[in-house]
Amino acid sequence: MDEANVEAMFSLLDSSGRGIRPAQYREALKTLGLSTEDLELDDDDESITLDVFKEGICTDPLSLQAFARRF
Repeated sequence: MDEANVEAMFSLLDSSGRGIRPAQYREALKTLGLSTEDLELDDDDESITLDVFKEGICTDPLSLQAFARRF
């Protein structure tokens, strides 16, 4: 999955342009088939930025390829 696709996914979640909530981030990772066990985020934490989102979903390229094939 290329960077443009990752940015497009993030923009769907970040309709306000201010980042996404930790709960949204956690659900996005789960939807992509990525583990959320090591995440140390509370729902009170700051918004997740595009850079953090990219870093989180690019940790497992095989899961991203499986996700891309589904859609």
